[in-house]
Amino acid sequence: MPDPVRVGVIGSSGKGDYGHGLDTAFQDLEGATLVAVADDDPAGRERVASRLQVDRSYADYGRMLKREKLDIVCVGPRWHNERVAMVTAAAEAGCHIYCEKPFAPTVEAADTMATAIRKAGVTLAMAHQWRAMAPVKRIIRQVAEGRFGRLLRVIARPKDDSRGGGEELPLHGTHLFDMMLAMTGQPRWVSGHVQQEGRDVTREDRREATEPIGPVAGDAIDAVFGFDDGVRGYFLSTANLAVTRERGFDNLFGLVVECEKQRIQLRPPGDAFLYAAPSVLADQEQLGWEKVWIEDWHFTPEHQPRPLRTSWVRLGNKVLAKDLIEAIRDARSPLSGLEHAAAITEMVQGVYGSHLDQGRRLEIPLQHRKHPLLS
Repeated sequence: MPDPVRVGVIGSSGKGDYGHGLDTAFQDLEGATLVAVADDDPAGRERVASRLQVDRSYADYGRMLKREKLDIVCVGPRWHNERVAMVTAAAEAGCHIYCEKPFAPTVEAADTMATAIRKAGVTLAMAHQWRAMAPVKRIIRQVAEGRFGRLLRVIARPKDDSRGGGEELPLHGTHLFDMMLAMTGQPRWVSGHVQQEGRDVTREDRREATEPIGPVAGDAIDAVFGFDDGVRGYFLSTANLAVTRERGFDNLFGLVVECEKQRIQLRPPGDAFLYAAPSVLADQEQLGWEKVWIEDWHFTPEHQPRPLRTSWVRLGNKVLAKDLIEAIRDARSPLSGLEHAAAITEMVQGVYGSHLDQGRRLEIPLQHRKHPLLS
């Protein structure tokens, strides 16, 4: 049996923390040993080192990378302040990387990290936990097999809370685009339209998001992406459509997959629903929606329902961490790797580039690597 991989964790308490549980992704995972944690906040560092039960902790992640001879590094902070520096340093130290999403604030930043990762010959896996859910994995496989007929279009909708439009494009779009790409392959072009209070956005509408994840603008976005074989992908978002106290639901988060024979909806926490026609027909009540049940995913060995709504992120991290270890061993791409991370960054930036060019269709990879809101 091979030796367990040595794992280090980079966090930044108070400045993006450890993302969505990336500090515990490899904890108690067979084939992995947590070795050390780095956090520039003393109290946060002490707290996380205790939680992870590691003896060594560092204020400087560069020092940890030099001393610990790590195999894998978790780059946990949600904020992008030091994302390029952290990922580049980990790659240059010869470490494989499990990274919080979104990957990068701009295509230029993504290019810098991708160059470092490829030069070092290491593997990057993104923490797209939704992609790791068993029903989602099954649907992706069945779409590829042609189970539902030819794939026609994929429609992505984020939560559409107060962050709808510009902020949700990178923040929650990253999950949706990751699942979209798993079914469609790489995007070929993008066309986008961005509005603020009903008028077209300009560069002067650029603002900071609630967390530092790159430039954003607009409270409503309509974007279309072109893929091979005539498949189309859509991202639709409008702020404040989902307000619990007013409408009784708290998000519109999900992906609709339209095929020749069936319509599929993916909803958090990783559930899948099938409808026996490519479009919902309100007057055909006999069709209805059918939930995809997977016995050992939805239920415990004791046949009790799993609390997936509160545990899906943790479970997703475990699946993705195990997959990264296996991908390294088998010299294959992980479930959500560098190709997806780079493509998603281009999709997000391309929406703004197209909009500011009067909605013109832009080819992907983008010719202009600078972010159009910063130009």
